[in-house]
This record gives sequence, C-alpha cells and structure tokens, in this order.
Amino acid sequence: MRKALTAFAEVLAWWAVLVVLGILFISTVSALELVVTAGGAVIAAVAARAVRTASGARLGGTRRWGTAVLTWPGAVLTDLVGLWRLTARALRGRASEGSLKTLTLPPGTGAAWACTLLSATPGAYVVDVHGTRGGAPASREREVVAHFLTDDRTRLEDVLTEGPRR
Repeated sequence: MRKALTAFAEVLAWWAVLVVLGILFISTVSALELVVTAGGAVIAAVAARAVRTASGARLGGTRRWGTAVLTWPGAVLTDLVGLWRLTARALRGRASEGSLKTLTLPPGTGAAWACTLLSATPGAYVVDVHGTRGGAPASREREVVAHFLTDDRTRLEDVLTEGPRR
C-alpha cells in the first residue's frame, strides 16, 4: 500500500509540474486546451515515473544542494557569455569542439540533482556517471563525465565538486 501511495504521489508531482509548464506555454488558455494539457501531462507523468524507476535514479544526498541551486543562475549567465564568444569565433572561422572532462562528486552529493543542474546550463551536459568508492550510494564518491564547451570553470562546478577538473 505504501509503495502505491509513493508511486501515486510521484506521478501527481510530475503531473502538477507538467501542467504548470504546459499552461505557461499556451498563449490563450481555453477549457479544451486545459483538458488536453492535463491529459497529456498524465501520460508524460506516468512515463517519467517509469523512466526514473527503470534507471534506478534516486535523489541522493543533499549536501550543498542549496548553494548549488543558488549558484546555478550565475553559471547559466557565465556559460551564455562563453557561448556567445564561441559563436563569434566560429563566425570568424575558428570553431571549437569542446571537450569531455571528468568531475568527482564528493560523498553526500546526489548525482541525479547535481547532473541535472550541470546539464541545465548552456555550456555543459553530463554523458555518464560512475560510482568510485564502495558504500551506500549517498556516502560514496561518483565520477561524472561531462562535455564542456569551454575550459572555463564555473562557480557551479566548484560547488558540486570541491576540486579541480581532470
């Protein structure tokens, strides 16, 4: 019974977020559009739960998540400036391909939320996550492989890793 309530609560949370996002993108909200948005959000919410369950993703540790969330807007702005520079360079014929880097998330940092924040910036996206030391998932370090457009390090990376990129 508890598992069913947890599953229902998760689907309901996904549904609420998706309905709000859907409404934000509708120019004029009518009853029909609300029904379609709510129905589509049910399908997407059930799919989101299925994907999360199949992947085994967990929130993980919440160490420094508040600082990371507050740092994220600055990382987005920094990456946008870097992206503008890369675009200007590419227009002059000097393209950049970026590079793959490995970051180490310290114990207590949830890989799911940390990778989501990092991938939600214009200059980086996570391509793989590996556990590096034994123990419970929340107590072990994780290596994160991410693609970065530039070699510039953002404050968000500092908050998430507490150390230099390799």
